[in-house]
Amino acid sequence: MYPNKKLRKGFCMKVEGVLLNRPDLHNIAAELGINPGDVLTKNQILTIYNTSEACQEIVKDNALATFVAMALNISPQNITDIKEVVEEPVKIEFDLSDFEDDEDDE
Repeated sequence: MYPNKKLRKGFCMKVEGVLLNRPDLHNIAAELGINPGDVLTKNQILTIYNTSEACQEIVKDNALATFVAMALNISPQNITDIKEVVEEPVKIEFDLSDFEDDEDDE
């Protein structure tokens, strides 16, 4: 599907006690030294792709939950169910006929 695109690897985790918003995601990205696009959230599940050397060191030190908790100003105990993930590319399909001009009818 995307032959030259390398899939990102990272971790997903459940975050309780805080409703994650865009500034929170930016704070997490800054704390881990990764791009804001490498931090995603959906239904209280936070996904972080460890795309920087700094983030990979944090993961190696088994300190990811601690760093995320610091960025969110919550207890690390509020972060549970940490699992490794690999990015799943999404293929977006649409019908080009929806974008055809109707000018030929005139």
